[in-house]
Amino acid sequence: MQMLSLGVFLRKVFFKVRIRNFLIPALLTLIFFLFFYKYIPLEKVLESVKYVSLEDFMSAFFFYTLSQTVRSIRWKPLIKELRFLDIFFINSANIFFNNVLPARTGELSWFYYAKKLGISLKVSAWSFFLGRMFDLSALIFAGLLVYSLVKVSLFVFLISFGVLFTSIFSYKAYIILPSWGKLRDLKIYIRDSMSLPLSLYLFGCSLLSVVLKFLAVLEIMGMSSYLLGFLSFSFGELSTVLPLHSFMGYGTYELSFSVPAKFYELDIRSWIVKGFLVHNFLLLSSGIYGIIAMFWLHRSR
Repeated sequence: MQMLSLGVFLRKVFFKVRIRNFLIPALLTLIFFLFFYKYIPLEKVLESVKYVSLEDFMSAFFFYTLSQTVRSIRWKPLIKELRFLDIFFINSANIFFNNVLPARTGELSWFYYAKKLGISLKVSAWSFFLGRMFDLSALIFAGLLVYSLVKVSLFVFLISFGVLFTSIFSYKAYIILPSWGKLRDLKIYIRDSMSLPLSLYLFGCSLLSVVLKFLAVLEIMGMSSYLLGFLSFSFGELSTVLPLHSFMGYGTYELSFSVPAKFYELDIRSWIVKGFLVHNFLLLSSGIYGIIAMFWLHRSR
């Protein structure tokens, strides 16, 4: 019965997206692996994997777990009807499906599982929107802040706090939102549900989640340059919001991850390898929790 329910869900997801939206991501991934095979020696990949000890992996997985825990705690005030464990598994399943399904169809899993647990589409949609907004603003703020402190740039420092100010006071956005169509629903939701303490809480959780996830990535990379490491991590994370996404993110993540190295005039190929290593760690970690989450969420209730 559990596998039947999961199969029905997957069929619904696949039928919602046109065939070309699957072919393009698959083609991008194929091109990436052809490039990867031709220009990056297998020995270099194996060497980078060899330097990751079991202790490093377990430490990275510990920080990843903390990151996802904080991220799940963040959802609790937005979806009060659910227990923390249910929210944790919905979040885990959502990340897992986002990683393995092309064309951003994995996002549908959030609404599917929330509805399965009795949450209305309206509540799950607006809470999802707010969560994603604070995740993105926290990532941009942290990246700009780290860059401004290391490079001693007052201009970038002010921009970072502009992002912080905008995020925290976003609960006042209902004042300027027009009352057109769905924007009216969003305006009412923000006015009735948001406040300054809640905005501070959501931003703080998102920021802490970003920092913990970076510490996990840092354990895998074993880097001493925190600025370059964080910028690479940030660009890799931002690749997930691209409208055109490869299958399982292969190619788009690695190339985005290596962009900061280009500005530092470093060897791009070695940074693609680092991105490949980090990417596979994140896929594996999300897969562990994602598979557990599917069994939990599809169990008999």
